[in-house]
Amino acid sequence: MSYHPYALTFPAAEFGLRSDDFENGGPLPTACYNTDAGADRSPALAWSGLPEGTRSLVITAFDADAPIPGGLWHWAVKDVPAAMASIEGGAGSGGGAGLPVGAVTLTNDLGQAAYSGVAPPPGTGIHRLFVCVTALSVDRLEIPHGASLAMLNILMIPHTVGRAVIIGTSQAPA
Repeated sequence: MSYHPYALTFPAAEFGLRSDDFENGGPLPTACYNTDAGADRSPALAWSGLPEGTRSLVITAFDADAPIPGGLWHWAVKDVPAAMASIEGGAGSGGGAGLPVGAVTLTNDLGQAAYSGVAPPPGTGIHRLFVCVTALSVDRLEIPHGASLAMLNILMIPHTVGRAVIIGTSQAPA
């Protein structure tokens, strides 16, 4: 049985999410890897049909199959304005220059305030990167400085009005 990190989350309205970089359930492009051949580039994302009352968005990327307890958070961005309908590939680079004004990149599990590309260790099979856009009913999600990404997820609960998830796969290079 494969672990699905969003199976137990609080219910929320679904909306559309897609990427021009990969098909849902398909392989991530090499550019999204943190390897010699990769570019450590966050995928392009586009969403539609946000639920009524959406005021901001949170974008996360989580490898549920990382060979460590609890998986690995590759990316988290909060306070993306609801008026946005997409972000370009590479927007998750350090400093967040490709993100909209006001968006805040949080520190991921690798200690970076950026998108950290996938890099599955050899012998660990196919990994699933769950890319999630969560619609919130607040303009800004207040989070204590230095809070964990678990705290981000907890603080989103009372403000979540919608959620969209797509999955990209990765594996160690041959």
